Order: sequence, then structure tokens, then C-alpha cells
Amino acid sequence: MYNTIIFDLDDTLTDNCANIKEAFKTVLEYRKEDYTDAKFEVFYSIDKKTWRDRAAGRLMTPYEDDMKKKAEWLRASRFLKYFGDSIDYNEAVHINNIYMDGMKKKVIAREGTLDIIKYLYNKKYTLIIATNGPTVPLKSKLEKLQIEKYFKTVFSAEEVGFMKPHKEFYKGLLKKSGSPAKEKILFIGDELEKDIKGGMENSIDTCWCNYNNEEKSTRYIPKYEIHKLEELKQIL
Repeated sequence: MYNTIIFDLDDTLTDNCANIKEAFKTVLEYRKEDYTDAKFEVFYSIDKKTWRDRAAGRLMTPYEDDMKKKAEWLRASRFLKYFGDSIDYNEAVHINNIYMDGMKKKVIAREGTLDIIKYLYNKKYTLIIATNGPTVPLKSKLEKLQIEKYFKTVFSAEEVGFMKPHKEFYKGLLKKSGSPAKEKILFIGDELEKDIKGGMENSIDTCWCNYNNEEKSTRYIPKYEIHKLEELKQIL
């Protein structure tokens, strides 16, 4: 039925919250501030809202026609919100660079990540990564997960300037992937409003990684639902 499997990366194959926490600690070290869980919760809330608003089209940047500057502004804006008037834009960009380096250092995999990727690769599926995450730490993340060699294509939203679930994201993804037939694709991700909605709106079957046993949505309905990656073996 399927010959191409597309995975979201952050929070699907990785424990992204843990990764973000480690990167945030490097920022506080640079600022000579002590880490606390309360500080992290504030930053994590800002981070999630930034990307949720951007994906929903509620957050526009001054650089909509310049993909590089747009990505820089979006990422720096999180630290401007967190640190407030104590930093300016240039310092926020510098802090974000420190944060991005921190994201490369410690990558925590979801249980069963390497096993399921090897399983699918050995069954001759074409494997693809499609992420809203930044391009800079992407290669390092895949290397640390020990899965880089199994993927034919790795695609980031920064390459087209649009995030899931926007149609432009999927146009860029499919073009880079060699235009596989949509009916032969299964998209696997953890976010209903990005991965599942995006698949539904682009005629691509989806599998929802419902790791936290969330309530089912009446708006975004995946073809499959799993709670552990190993359950993919029952589908593929």
C-alpha cells in the first residue's frame, strides 16, 4: 500500500522537551543565571506559543520575503520575550545561536526510534524526515540518534519559509522528495494541528503518535493512531 514513510522529527522521534531544556540551560550559563524548572516552564511556554502562532498564521515577521532573516527573527523573538528589555535584538540573535548549539549537544530519542527506523528501512520503505524545526541542528540530531543514513530526504520548513500545515510546506517537501505519489505516502507525527491537519489537507494518509493518551479530535482524524513507535509494525 505505502512505499514512502515521512516522519516528523521533534517529539515524534525525539523527546523534544528534554532537548529544549538542555539547550535552555546553556543559555542561562551564558547569562550567568541559575537554572530552575520555573524559568524553563516560562521559556517553554513562549517557545510553544511562538511556533503554534506561526504555524496558524497568527505571527508575521518583518522579513516575510527573506527566508533567512525570517527564521532569524522568529527564533530571536523568543528570547526578546523571555529576557525583555535586558537585551536588544542583536543580543537575542547571539543568544539564539548559543541555544542552537545547545540543541546539538544532547538529543534524547523516543523509545524504539532506532529499532523502528531499521525495521522500515529493511522492509525497503523510502524514509523521509519532514520537520518544522531549524535546519542548523538537524544533521547533528539525526547523527546522535544514529538514524541519518536510513533517510533518503531530510526537509526543514526553513527551506521554503512555511511550516506545517501550510500547503507550501508540502509542495516543497514533495518536490525535494522526488514527487512520490500521495496515495503511497504515510506521514507520521505527534501534533494534530500540524502533522495530522497537514496530511488531511494535502490528501496524505497520517498516523498520529498519541504518546500522552490525549483525547481524540473531531476535527483532525488520522488514519492510524499509535502510542508507541513499535506499534508501527502492526501497520507497516
